[in-house]
Amino acid sequence: MEKVKVAYIARASVPSTSTNSIHIAKITEAFAQISPEPVLIVSGGDESMSLLECYGIKDGYGIKRFRMPKKDRLHQILWAKKAVKEAGRLGATCIVTRDPFTAFFGVMKGYETVLDLHGDLAHLCGRFYRMIRWKFFAASPKFHPVFISKGLQDYYLKKYGLPREKSVVLPDACNLDDFEEYAIKEPALSGDSLHIGYFGKALVGKGIELIRRLAELDSDDLFDIYGATQQEAEKETGKAFSGNVVFHGRINNKEVPERMCDMDVLILPNQDKLRNEGEDIGKFTSPLKMFEYMASGRVIVASDLEVLREVIDDSFVYLADAGDENSWMKAINEIKKDRQLAKEKAVKAKEEARKYTWRARAGAMLSLTGQNYDR
Repeated sequence: MEKVKVAYIARASVPSTSTNSIHIAKITEAFAQISPEPVLIVSGGDESMSLLECYGIKDGYGIKRFRMPKKDRLHQILWAKKAVKEAGRLGATCIVTRDPFTAFFGVMKGYETVLDLHGDLAHLCGRFYRMIRWKFFAASPKFHPVFISKGLQDYYLKKYGLPREKSVVLPDACNLDDFEEYAIKEPALSGDSLHIGYFGKALVGKGIELIRRLAELDSDDLFDIYGATQQEAEKETGKAFSGNVVFHGRINNKEVPERMCDMDVLILPNQDKLRNEGEDIGKFTSPLKMFEYMASGRVIVASDLEVLREVIDDSFVYLADAGDENSWMKAINEIKKDRQLAKEKAVKAKEEARKYTWRARAGAMLSLTGQNYDR
């Protein structure tokens, strides 16, 4: 049987510093490892920067860019139709996308199509959300919806009546090889002061206000913030940060493994409500950095939220109340009190990360299509 040729189609900018672009770049690299000559079709990106430079990607692949003259709904639909046509011209037999319009045209053109859902269809495509109920589309054997979390899958089953057997849950992922060079260093938990790292945007929904309150409470430890400036954080919270918080701004994803492995403890203070581009994804999210944290071999403290518990538990992560800085202070004190246990949890977290690789996620997607690929 001829092996599949994947076209990953994303109405996004690659390369760029957005989390969305990191996901797209990494999953396409995984397709390059298991399927011949995948192609990434996107709507933009910084062409002066290479995939290696931005993401540390070594398994390269072709990128085709179609710029959108406007970002209204009509142009989104026209762009998707054009991208699917280009995928066919390039010899693709399978389309993977996060864009519902692209998925629709892929199925209508007879391609095996995987729709990787990270949010509500109604938010993604307005009144065209009805397509999930159109039997000629949603019931097609060519259509394969994938959900980033069980919480999101349950939402679709309830809201849209999508059959459970029609869908699969595939959480986000990581690449352990990216961390191998740096993760051999153990967390330095012997001193009086811990280096506590946060990687992400300065959003209340991602926990920046909780970090502000925790840093005030925990004056003994140093908090390193990657992904945001102090100005952005203070604008978001409306308050100043204490002197033990150091902001490093945005860094390329290529730099993330080394910076994470410089930390002793990594924190994931997600809140129950998290707005992303106008949508509340707090109960749906599968944070990319959670898997990178696990791969780093550092000690992790995370919000005790149901959606995060789909992947983590207190056998390898310290869990704390998402709204109570005292609960986080207690977790940090527990780390200091029993440093050996903390190191054991970090080791186990790294082992757990092996379940969630980009290659495994890409392979699971192609398994849905029934096509042949390198396992």
